[in-house]
Amino acid sequence: MRGRAALAAALIILCSLLSTTYASTAVIKGQRAPCSNEGEPVKLQDARLEPNWSSCFRCICKNGFVECRSGSEECGQMDDCAVQLPREGCCAKCKGCWYNGTEHASHTEWNEDNRILRCEAGVVTITKPECYVPCDRPKHQRHTHYNCPVCDECVINGQRVGEGRDVRIPEEPCLSCRCVRGSLSCAKRACPVLPCTRAQQYTPPGECCPRCTHPTSDKILPISGTMLMKPCIIGKEYHAHSKPFRVDPCTDCTCLNGTAVCTRHTCPVLTCGARALPPAPGKCCPECPQVEEAKAACVIGRKTYQDGETWQLDACKSCECHGGEPRCAMERCPALTCPPDQTLRQLPGQCCQKCVDIDGICTVFGDPHYKTFDGKFYSFQGSCKYQLASDCVNGTFSIRISNDARNTSHSSWTRTATLRIGATKINMGKKMRIKVNGHRVVLPHKINGVAEITRSNGSVLLKADIGIQMLWDGDGFLEVTVSSVYKGKLCGLCGNFNSKARDDMKTRDGRLLSDTWRFGSSWRVGGTRACTRRQRRPSPNMYRQSKILKARRLCRGFHIYEAFTDCTTKVNPHNYQEACEVDARSCSGTRCHCAAYRAYARECSRVGAEPREWARVAWCEGPPPPWLNRRGRKGTGRTPARKDSSLLDPSVVPKPNNSRSRPPPPILH
Repeated sequence: MRGRAALAAALIILCSLLSTTYASTAVIKGQRAPCSNEGEPVKLQDARLEPNWSSCFRCICKNGFVECRSGSEECGQMDDCAVQLPREGCCAKCKGCWYNGTEHASHTEWNEDNRILRCEAGVVTITKPECYVPCDRPKHQRHTHYNCPVCDECVINGQRVGEGRDVRIPEEPCLSCRCVRGSLSCAKRACPVLPCTRAQQYTPPGECCPRCTHPTSDKILPISGTMLMKPCIIGKEYHAHSKPFRVDPCTDCTCLNGTAVCTRHTCPVLTCGARALPPAPGKCCPECPQVEEAKAACVIGRKTYQDGETWQLDACKSCECHGGEPRCAMERCPALTCPPDQTLRQLPGQCCQKCVDIDGICTVFGDPHYKTFDGKFYSFQGSCKYQLASDCVNGTFSIRISNDARNTSHSSWTRTATLRIGATKINMGKKMRIKVNGHRVVLPHKINGVAEITRSNGSVLLKADIGIQMLWDGDGFLEVTVSSVYKGKLCGLCGNFNSKARDDMKTRDGRLLSDTWRFGSSWRVGGTRACTRRQRRPSPNMYRQSKILKARRLCRGFHIYEAFTDCTTKVNPHNYQEACEVDARSCSGTRCHCAAYRAYARECSRVGAEPREWARVAWCEGPPPPWLNRRGRKGTGRTPARKDSSLLDPSVVPKPNNSRSRPPPPILH
C-alpha cells in the first residue's frame, strides 16, 4: 500500500493536470512518472486535485511509466456539443433538454408511441422510422428493430449480417438493418435537428447524420437565466417561447422554455439509388425518375451479372443486381476500445476487427535478468538448471534453461535453452548449436508437425506449431513468445501470464514471495549435478570502486545517447540501466554491458521507437573505449589521475571499422 501511495504521490508531483474546454481533450503534461506495478491501474489521489478530478483520467503502468488518458466515458460525449454549460468539477457539460417535465442529457434518445425522440444540446427531435422490407415474404413480429417486419435470413443485397450487427446501404446511409436471433429487420431514420449553423456542421465518413463542430464562445449559455421563459437559438436564429417555426420543408418546431421541440418527417427508402432526383421546391423528399423499361442485367467493368445475382467485394461488402442497378450493402463495425492486455486485430475472413489477447513475451539476458510475460522485471544469478516456462495445466510444453557461472563466484549467464514438446527435445546451445533429441542438426531444419528452426539476423529462431517462439543469440540472450491461448496456464521463472505482474513470483508449491533468490531457487530442476558452482547470493559490496565507476560510465547511455531519445519517453530504461551496471561490474569482458542495451533496443522497436546505430555509440561494436581496461592505483580503488576526454564526453564514440559483430536480434512482433 505504501508503494502505491508513493507512486500516486509521485505522479501528482511530476504531472500538472490541465483541463481544456472539453473533457475529451483533457491532457496530462509534465514529466512521466515511473512505476513498477506493470499492467495494473494507478489511481490519482491527492488533496490538491479538484473534486471528482480523479474520474477524468484512467491511468495504468505501461512499459515502466504511468500512462494516463482522459476518461471521457465518465463525462459523456462532448466532441459535437453545440451548446456547452460551465464545467462542474471534472467534466464539462452539454446543454440538455426539458421535455414533458423531465430533463434529458444531450446525445440521448428514448421511445414514445413508436416514435423516437432524441436530445441534441437543447433540441428535441421527434421522428417516426420508415420500415424497409428487403425480402418477398416478411413476417410481423413484436419487439423487433423499430417494430418493423422481419426477413427469415440475415442477408441483404448478398451481404450476410452477423448476429447483433448492423448493415448499411451506401445509397441510403440512414437505412439501418439489424440481425436479431437470425432475422433481419430494416428501418430508416431521419437525422436530428442540430442547434448549430450549417457552416458548423460536418458529416463523418460513412455516417448518416451531420454533427456540430466545437462551439464558439458566443454559443456558451449560462446554466440559469433571469427570464421566466427562455428563448431558443437554432443556428443564428432567435425564437421566442411558444412560437412555432420551420427549419426546413421536413421539420416543424416549437420553442418551449429554452428547448426546441421539432417534428421531422422521415423520407421513404428509394429503389433507384444514385438516380434519385432532389426534392422539388417546397417538397420534403427526393423521388425516383420514371423508368420506361427495367434492364435485365448489371454490367460492372468487364463482368455481367443477371437480375437477382449477387457478388462479394470483400468480407464487409456485397452487391446484388436489381433491374439493371447494383445495390450493395456494407456491414457496420462497432467502435472498440481494448483493455491494456488486448489489441485490435483483423482476423482472416472477418469483416470487423476484434479485441484479442496480446501474445506473452518473456526475455532473459545478461547476468540473468528476467522480464516476465506480464512485465515484471527481476534479476536472479542462480547457476543451475531451471524451469523457465511450462504449460502447468495441460502439459503441452516445457522450457528449461541452464545457467553457467563462467568461473565467477556470484554471477551467471544462460548457457543453453531446451524446449520439450511431447517426445521431441530441442536444445539450443552456445554458438547457436542446435540439437534435436540429442543429435546436432544443420539449419534450416524442420520437424514435421512440431517446429521449424531457422537463422534470422545472427540469431536462431524456433517456431513451434503449438504457438511457441524462441529467439536465441547463442550467448545468453533468449526471448520466448507464447500465444494468448496459454494465458493463465503457465508457471516458472517467466511467471503465470495472467496480466498481473504482482503475482508472478509464485513458487512451485504456489507460495507468493518477494525474495527473488528464494523464488528462483524454487524452480531449480536436475539436482546439484546441474549446477556449475555452489549456490551463493551475490553481495552488493564485493566490487571495487573503480569497477563500479566504469560500469556507470558504460551504462549511462540510455539517457544521454541520441539513439535512444525517442524511446526513453515510451519505455522506462531504469531497469535496463541497473541490469547493465550489474553485468558490467560482474563480468571481466568488454562487451558484457551490451546485453542490456540489446534487450532495451528490442523493447523500443516493439513500441515503434527503434534506435539506430545504438551498438556503435554504446561501445558494442568496434574497439572498446580506451579507458575501459585501465586500472586504478593499487589498493586505493580510485581511477587514474590522468583524465580522458572520452570518459567524460558521451559524444565521443569509436569510429566504425571492419570488425564484425553480431547485429541485434530481429523484432518478430
